[in-house]
Amino acid sequence: MTYTGQVPSSLANKIDARIVPFFEHFYHVSDTPSAHDDYAASFLPDADFVMGSKSVKGYDQVLELRKGLWTGPIQSRKHKLEKIFPFGEGSLECMLYGSVDYGLKNGKQLTVEWSARAVLAEYEGKELRFKLYQVYLDSAPVANAAKE
Repeated sequence: MTYTGQVPSSLANKIDARIVPFFEHFYHVSDTPSAHDDYAASFLPDADFVMGSKSVKGYDQVLELRKGLWTGPIQSRKHKLEKIFPFGEGSLECMLYGSVDYGLKNGKQLTVEWSARAVLAEYEGKELRFKLYQVYLDSAPVANAAKE
C-alpha cells in the first residue's frame, strides 16, 4: 500500500512535483517505529510541530516528541493519506486529510481520522522539509481504548 493522497484535479499538474513523494515518504517513516531520525529529518532545523496539545520547535524537540509517540499504548500505526489540498498553484502550503489505524499494546485496534496543515520549504536548495506541521487529531479514542 502506498501513502499517495489525491490532489484536486484542477491542480494535479500545477503543484510542486516533490509534494506527493514527500508525503509518501513521511507517512511511511511515521509508521516505522525505529525511524526516529528519519522522521525528525523531515523537518527544518527550526521547524514548528504541533500535535494536539503538544507544541515543539526544532530538530531535538521533534525527535523527543517522536520517540514519545512510540513509548505509550500504541504498538503500530498505519496512516492512510486520502487527500492533499495545496494552497494554489506552486504553493508549498497544504491541508491534508486521512486516517490512521492504530494497533495498541493491549491488543485493541482502532481507526482515527486526522487532518493537518503543512507548510513546506526547500532545504539546502533541493529537498522539501516541514517548516510547520500541525496535526488535528482526537486522541480520546486511543486513550479510552488503552484503558479498557
